[in-house]
Amino acid sequence: MRLHTIDFDLMNAARRIVESSLGVVRGERVLIVVDRARNDIAPALVEVARNADAACELLILEDIEARPVRAVPVAISAAMKNAQASILLIGFVDGEQPMRVDYLEAVRVLSLRHAHMVGVTRHSMLAGFSVDPTRILDTTRAVRTRLRPDSTLKVRSSAGTDLTIKLNSAFRWAEHVGVIRPGRWENLPSGELMTSPGEIAGVFVCDASMGGPFGQAAGLLTRTPVRFEIEANIVKAVWSIDRTLQREVESFIRREHHADRVGTIVLGTNVGILAPVGELICDQNLPGLHLGLGSTFPEKTGAPSATRAQLSLTAASSDVDLDGAPLLRSGRYMIV
Repeated sequence: MRLHTIDFDLMNAARRIVESSLGVVRGERVLIVVDRARNDIAPALVEVARNADAACELLILEDIEARPVRAVPVAISAAMKNAQASILLIGFVDGEQPMRVDYLEAVRVLSLRHAHMVGVTRHSMLAGFSVDPTRILDTTRAVRTRLRPDSTLKVRSSAGTDLTIKLNSAFRWAEHVGVIRPGRWENLPSGELMTSPGEIAGVFVCDASMGGPFGQAAGLLTRTPVRFEIEANIVKAVWSIDRTLQREVESFIRREHHADRVGTIVLGTNVGILAPVGELICDQNLPGLHLGLGSTFPEKTGAPSATRAQLSLTAASSDVDLDGAPLLRSGRYMIV
């Protein structure tokens, strides 16, 4: 007899999504929507759901409608009404944002537990789900308990980052730990604390990955990092050996008013991610400090915002001091 090859790493990642993050139990129904590019990942998710004695419905987006899909197809809407949990595992395609927004609204109305995995590949799935969500939760809470409303963070890296960040006590921290409740959703993989800074100044070197279509095209930035000079929360200069990427970033921050402002800071808390993979969906959870230009995500942080533009910037192997005490060294937490 010839046995089927089992990808244990992929199965473990699928188990952490289905059982730990979504909390699927016997008798429930799980909807999994994937695109053809990720159809090789789907069998692991389906098998884990069925091993939990849950019913599972798998839909391939392109089999339902040609892309870009601009509204939630009737077949998916009907399947959502019969489910208690869902997974959307597709790539970013221009024109599909309205569909994704409508999908998330249906999650809220139907009180589903939803794993939003847009842009996740097999590579980022393996890196982002290498540890159980409870470890991520424990790390996140351990960091949060040490943060004071008026704390100061100092960030340095061998790539050249040298930042000072003062928090604003009026702004909230939002946490994303990958444990999903009914009527809620999270971007997975997860593991971060996010707020809007009070004051930030210095140099930030983005040497992991960044958002936007140009960031996706650039991938891992280890060899072509982008340097940001920041004064009073505003990006004053951008430099990269990759001149095309530099011009793309400069164009972004000039395109819209306040797009050059640091809107958010993020402390990545997914301790299972040991190095950047070049995919933002994963790297934004890498232990260390990351920045977001533009939006402050006011609904989460309580900080006023004058733009919807948003560009995430991630860095590798940061050293972070919190109120003068070591918090991270070379991207490893010193407190857990």
